[in-house]
Amino acid sequence: MWRKVAAASLVLAPVALAVSTGIDPALGEDQGYGVYRAHPEATQWHSLLLHWAWVLCVPGFLGLLALVRRRGAILAGIAWVATVLGLVTFSALMAADFGLLSLEQQPGLTDAQLTAYDDRIGAMPWAVWGWQIPGIAGWAVALIVTPLAAVRAGVINWWTAGLALLGTALYLLFAISPVPLSLTGPVVLVVAYAMAARQMLRFTSDGPDVFGAFRHHAGRICLVAAPLSFAVGMATVPLPQASAFFLHLAWVLFIPAVLTVAARGGRFTRVVSGLAVLGLIHFSALMFGDYLDLAARQALGDAVADRAADLTGGYVTFTLGWVLPGMVLTFLGLILVAVGAAVDRLVRWWAPALVVAGFAGFFLLGLGPIGVVGPLVLVAGFGSMAVALGTPTPTRGEPVAVSS
Repeated sequence: MWRKVAAASLVLAPVALAVSTGIDPALGEDQGYGVYRAHPEATQWHSLLLHWAWVLCVPGFLGLLALVRRRGAILAGIAWVATVLGLVTFSALMAADFGLLSLEQQPGLTDAQLTAYDDRIGAMPWAVWGWQIPGIAGWAVALIVTPLAAVRAGVINWWTAGLALLGTALYLLFAISPVPLSLTGPVVLVVAYAMAARQMLRFTSDGPDVFGAFRHHAGRICLVAAPLSFAVGMATVPLPQASAFFLHLAWVLFIPAVLTVAARGGRFTRVVSGLAVLGLIHFSALMFGDYLDLAARQALGDAVADRAADLTGGYVTFTLGWVLPGMVLTFLGLILVAVGAAVDRLVRWWAPALVVAGFAGFFLLGLGPIGVVGPLVLVAGFGSMAVALGTPTPTRGEPVAVSS
């Protein structure tokens, strides 16, 4: 199941990238303000599809890397970290287009005011060092190192890896060039990753799973680190830049955490884990909106920021294509993962009970110092799952390789 999902994601991601690039209203030499104002519908669909392109790359890359066992394990480890921490963070940066669109749609705002808004975001150290730098760097490393790790492990051939790298290079060079030049990279990537998907579906592996052991241990650490970061995010609410970062980090760290549970669970646990991962990628990205809102308030005033928030919330593409999948699948998915682990007898029933209590505390107690109570309960619930999972049992077949 996981292998098919990963293969489908590998194909759909560059397709979404190609469509997003083709409808981008800001292609060409005119990169100034006003383009989004003139093309609001195209801007929304471009940004949403671009976000989804990078979202779909995550399960695609993780599924491809999951087939690596010993040969190529170091490269796979680098690509895995870059995908989980960097590519997920990079997908969040697409929210900036919705933020700018909501400002350009307001009459009376000058280019100088919009420049002040952009400059304010660039002056936020948490936004730069917590999001932009790791996001862009991780995105580049994931796109380059993932095919290298896969070809080193024999999962794909050199022709496929070469095409993937060529497509990445073309996209980096011509992403904002006029059509059809801007489409060369995405089209080559479609071909490359369609070939990779076909090859990964046929791949069989054997031998000691060195990379699988790394993922398992990292996932167990994340089962504790994710709710701890959640608690830090709630405790630092008076410091909005820091709080948004740690909340984002919490949802990101939950991704390898739930995949580690899925690797030992049954079909139900694997399905809800996949849905939770999809939700977590979307939901973690929403935390970047805190920086956009803060920058608007500091540079343009509360009245403008409030109108921008109302406009953004009114975009159906953003609400249905980003916000709702993020919120619903994250919270429901994490609870059901804990329930599935209990059904599979990986943990006792008090573990999912603690998870439910932790999220109930989060929703009921609200912000402020008392808001850390719910996340701390989650530390106990997910931490007990990390202890129960213990050391992975060595395997020589497919299940571990394709289910995490």
